Amino acid sequence: MLSGGARSSKDFLNDQFPARSLNLNRMSAPLPSQTEPRAVFDAQVWERLRRDSKRLDAVRRTGLLDSPPEPTFDRLTRLAAKLVDVPATFISLVDKDRDFYKSCFGFPEPLASTRQMEGGTFCHHALVAGEPLLIPDTTADPKFRDVPTVQSLGVRAYAGIPLMTGDGHAIGSFCAIDFKPRQWSTRDVEVLSELAQSAMREIMLREAVAEAEEQARLAREATLSRERVLAAVAHDLRTPLNLVKLGTQFVAEDLHASENPEMLGRMQNAIESMDRLIADLLDVSRIEGDNLTLKAKPWKAQTLLEDAISALRPLANRQEIQLIGEGAQNLPMVMADYERILRVFSNLIVNAVKFSKAGSEIRVTAERRNDTVCFSVIDHGVGIPAENLERLFDRFWQGDKNDLRGSGLGLAIAREIIQAHGGTLEVSSTVCKGSTFHFDLPIV
Repeated sequence: MLSGGARSSKDFLNDQFPARSLNLNRMSAPLPSQTEPRAVFDAQVWERLRRDSKRLDAVRRTGLLDSPPEPTFDRLTRLAAKLVDVPATFISLVDKDRDFYKSCFGFPEPLASTRQMEGGTFCHHALVAGEPLLIPDTTADPKFRDVPTVQSLGVRAYAGIPLMTGDGHAIGSFCAIDFKPRQWSTRDVEVLSELAQSAMREIMLREAVAEAEEQARLAREATLSRERVLAAVAHDLRTPLNLVKLGTQFVAEDLHASENPEMLGRMQNAIESMDRLIADLLDVSRIEGDNLTLKAKPWKAQTLLEDAISALRPLANRQEIQLIGEGAQNLPMVMADYERILRVFSNLIVNAVKFSKAGSEIRVTAERRNDTVCFSVIDHGVGIPAENLERLFDRFWQGDKNDLRGSGLGLAIAREIIQAHGGTLEVSSTVCKGSTFHFDLPIV
């Protein structure tokens, strides 16, 4: 009895496997196939299975070969021994030249410690059968009488449920053995089959998790490699861009510059966009290498707000957008890296300008909230669909893949900078009504 004798094994099993609804009220009659086992061992079939590279790959992908005992599998074999009332149960993984026992209950030493066996075993018969193999008396048939464990372990009765992968590869078996002849009942087979399925579900879940982790690792490596290349390219572009910027300034100062202000404005916009892109790529490289160092010191919140407005107003004006600053009176000082925080303002305001129409306005505000100053960038542009909000701060992600106006890095970098300051960067948005990005900085 289980649980200190309080509940029967039938009640316990019905609680554990309600979905399959095991009919444990059946008579424990022997299965007809036991009088003449349907599976006749074919040595050639077994040799093909033993050497099948796809089957062996499936065994190794489990990651369980030569792994230590684990409670997850040990509970299943202990439960099987109690419910089927046998002295020994085990979960085997059948490799090319051995059986490895991921879990074993009731094995004698030294097998209980070595947990593996070479040579022919009943598990090989079960894998060839491809279905539950039930042997009521191993000594009654010469096919089974010569299996080494009949003599070495004294196995007189065997029940084995093959462990099959989703693509049909037999990787091992869930087994029960008795040291005296016995007739295996329908109930015995149902219990062992359910527990075998539980073992396979655990194995498949682990494989899925391992595969997901490997794919995530490869994705991280690919992203890191891409960012390193981009950072190198960005670094190399910085010098020629500075030359172009200097040349544009000379043109703007020329007496004839006013003859083509539109072309000059486009050149300045392009240079500013390239400059921001290069800065973004270099910052991503620093973040990945944990080299994003802050030079934080006390700053007036009002100064940060006014300097950001002053720096970005020309850009907004060229797009015919009004940039307005609204700071509360007597704002306290905050801890900030001046250059980095202006970068955050730049990324947020440029993003707001990009999605706002000519003639609209963008407000940049600051107010005290408890122990922080909260800065907000508020636009009345196209807004952001709810399904895009979660990915908005992912690197290189853009809602419109055809939008060539940005790299998909600005918001990700802005959040990294604010988090490095100990703050948060959040967004709220309504489609066709606009968006609000707000971040906070700690008060000195």
